[in-house]
Parts: sequence; structure tokens; C-alpha cells
Amino acid sequence: MANKRRPKKVKPPYRKYVGGVGFTHTQGFSQIAEENDTTNIQKFNELQINEIRNPSDSEESRLQGDSVRSDVTDYGGMKLPLEIFDLTISMMSPQDIRMNLVLVCRAWYLICIPKLYRTPKLTSRNFLKFVETVLADRKRKTCEHVVHLDLSPIIQSGKNSYVSKVLRRCSKNLVSFTAPQTSFGIAPLISLKSCQNLKYLDLGLVSETVNLKELFLAIKNFHELTHLSFPRSSIQCDGYRDFQWPPNLQYLKLSGGITNEFVQETIFPNTIKILEFSFCPQINEHSIYTVLAKIGDNLTQLYFHYPMPALKDNSLDHVFRYCSNLKVLQLMIDYCTRWVFSEYFFTQLPYPRPLRTLILECSGHLGQTFKVHPDDLTIAICEGRLPCLKIIRISSRLGWDSQGDDVGDLVSSLEEENGGSMYITY
Repeated sequence: MANKRRPKKVKPPYRKYVGGVGFTHTQGFSQIAEENDTTNIQKFNELQINEIRNPSDSEESRLQGDSVRSDVTDYGGMKLPLEIFDLTISMMSPQDIRMNLVLVCRAWYLICIPKLYRTPKLTSRNFLKFVETVLADRKRKTCEHVVHLDLSPIIQSGKNSYVSKVLRRCSKNLVSFTAPQTSFGIAPLISLKSCQNLKYLDLGLVSETVNLKELFLAIKNFHELTHLSFPRSSIQCDGYRDFQWPPNLQYLKLSGGITNEFVQETIFPNTIKILEFSFCPQINEHSIYTVLAKIGDNLTQLYFHYPMPALKDNSLDHVFRYCSNLKVLQLMIDYCTRWVFSEYFFTQLPYPRPLRTLILECSGHLGQTFKVHPDDLTIAICEGRLPCLKIIRISSRLGWDSQGDDVGDLVSSLEEENGGSMYITY
């Protein structure tokens, strides 16, 4: 039985100094690389021990210590600066950064950590661990590396207190935030005020009731905000008369408890290019055309989603009169008729109508599949009302026969006149 107390045999260094010659290598390159990996892991463990003993030292000072002497990495005579490793790791996706890269040395650890936390992939399983890491790591400030925070997969574990704390800690450099599907109450709205650099805010998945007045107060100073999605379960649409929209807003999705008074009296910014209507049970036809009369010429994309119970079966027939610069348009067949593509609703423009993508959706209810016929689009294309149309996406719930002659004529006209194609979505 071997003596465990006997000290281990000390191996000679892989290079030695010879007088008049300098350093000479005594081992192979493969052995050198293997020993360097072991040494780097030992150095990383020693750095952790020193960090516990000397918590007041900063990361920069430890980089200049005895463990990392210079800004180069030496592998058998081949020296590369840390900028090369930083550039190489920056080209890798966060999924490709494994723990073996983090454990190479302290410098590699500092390079990999910001990239790992830039866009964390969170689920219901690892969300609590992420919250514990963000709240406990006050010294290294790992939370400041978070730039894009997506909590849409979080369902039951996303409590209001957790979301509020995470928002408050990650608010410094946070640019994009997607709220969870359940909890987003008063506490997260208060913490949302500290995210002054936010550009993308999506509350469309929140199923908990949200007070729109508190939301208006939270985002009134978001000068960098470009994308905003309202919650679908919002209530108490008050305080909109004093609300000032973000000056750089480009995308707006209206949903939830938006009232007709809010839509008609609000002064929407002219910077909005993309507008969506989704889950708005109170908005009627007059309110929609009031908005389009204000900013319709500035829109390049317009989407209508189901359900909109306050709309009639022909409420969207006048869309082309108010929006002359659209490039993408999504219509619900439930709220329009075949006359939407007739010449009576197309205004004369001094330039070709720039519409390139047309999406026709349908709820599939009885009586909706016969409202629009393929020949209506075929005539509009042949008569030059849609000269730039390239893509038509048709929902399978429309009930069109893809093998029929009517659909074949539409596809042939689209290919011959505009060089486009048609797709069926299921």
C-alpha cells in the first residue's frame, strides 16, 4: 500500500535556462499544451481562493498580479495577445461557449462572461438560479452584462417580486425586454422606470391585468424606445391625455383595454412605421380610420389580428384609401369584403403603389370563406392596381381550392405581371 503522506514527485519544468543560450525546451509541444491546461485550471482555482481572501481587490488589479503577468498567452513559443482571443470568442454564439473555455484562465473568464450574459436563454427550470445569481453577485455586477432579456418562456416561476428585482438589477445596459406570460404587476412597472436605455418593450404576452396609467408613467421618459407592444389584458385606460409618446417610436402594437377615446384623442408620433391591432374588443371602425387618417401615409406595415368584435364585416374595405405607402398588409377576411380590391377604394397615386406582401387571414367561421374570391385579386393585378405585389400569403381556412382553375389563374397572373408567387399557410 502506497504511503499517501509521501509528497508527490516534482516534475522538472518544461524549459530550462542554459548560460549563453537562454531558455531551451525539454518536452514536446503536446505535453506542453496539456501541462498548460492543467496549470491554467490550477491558476483559476487559486484566483478564486485569493478572491475570497481579498474581496476588496478589483478584477483589473488581479489581472496584473502574479497569476497573469502579461497581456499575451504563451504556448510553446507562440504568443497571441488577448485581443485575438476576444475577437475569436466574439465570433462564437453563446451556445458554443462551453465551460472549458471559461475555466482556461482568468482572462478567458472575463472575456466569456459578458457574452454568456448578454442574451441569457431562460426557461422555467433555470430562471430561479438566474435570479439568485443576479441578486447575489453584487460585487462582480454580472447583471450589467445583460442586454437582451426575454422572459416569454417563464410561466409559473415568474413572480412579480422576481421580475421586479431582475429588472432593477439589469436596468443599466438593458436594451430589449419581453415580459413573462403571467405576472407583471405594480412592482415590475415601478422597476421598469429605471430602464432608461430600453429600445424594445414587449408586454403582449402578459395575461395579468395591467393598469395602463401606470404603464404610461413608467415609459414617459424612454427616449430611446422604438418598439412597444401593449398588454392584452390591460384595464383603466386613463391618463392618456397627459401622456407623451417616445419620440423615436417606430413600432406600435395596440391591444387590450384601449378605448375609442384613447385612440381618437391621442396624438400619435409621425415616426411610427409599423402598426398592429390585436385583441382590441372596444375599438370600432371609426377609431381605426381616425388613427390611419393621422399616420396612415407614414406606415409601411399594417396588421389586423383576430378577434376585433367591435368591427363589422366590411369595416376594413377602406384601408387602401388611408394608407398609400404600405409595403406589407395583413387583412382579416372576417372584417372585409371582395370590394376591398375594387377600383372604388384605390386612390390615384403619382407613383406605383408600393405594396409587396399581402397576407389574408381568416378565423374559419361559417360564412367567412366565400367573402373574397381569387378572381378579385386576379382582376386587381391584371388592371395594374397592385403593380409591386410579389408575395401573397393565403390562410388555408379561406377554403380556396389550391388545385382549382381560379387559384391557378391568380398564380399565373401574379407570375406574369409582377414576377411574384403565392403561398398557403396552415
